[in-house]
Amino acid sequence: MTRAPDRPAETEHDAEDVWEHVEGESPDTATRQTLNLAHRATEKFPELVTRYRSFAGPVAIVSGTLMALAGVAVARRLRKGQQPEEILEQITPEEIEQAASVTSRQNRLLRMIRRIGRRRYEADGESRDGASPSDAS
Repeated sequence: MTRAPDRPAETEHDAEDVWEHVEGESPDTATRQTLNLAHRATEKFPELVTRYRSFAGPVAIVSGTLMALAGVAVARRLRKGQQPEEILEQITPEEIEQAASVTSRQNRLLRMIRRIGRRRYEADGESRDGASPSDAS
């Protein structure tokens, strides 16, 4: 299995210098950590980076889509309580590419539950309307 490249420990002062001259709102510490891990995770898989490469003039850059997918995959693992080094060791290219499809699977489950509930509600309404004891008199 490929390992993520080792990086020197980044101090809080160094991280602040990066965001000092950027216009707009700077990301908070948790977002910064997630984005850093997402970049390191994508560097771990060069074949994935070449698949999602886009060209801005003469320069080839990683697509924003890949960074968004990697960010989602890393954020999910962070929310489960995994440590950053553990995430970098265990994350796979398939997990990164399928980060968006997990949500659609959850949405499918919710739609199915709603459909079942709607059918039960309609069935209860029909049973009340169809055979009412007050109609017999």
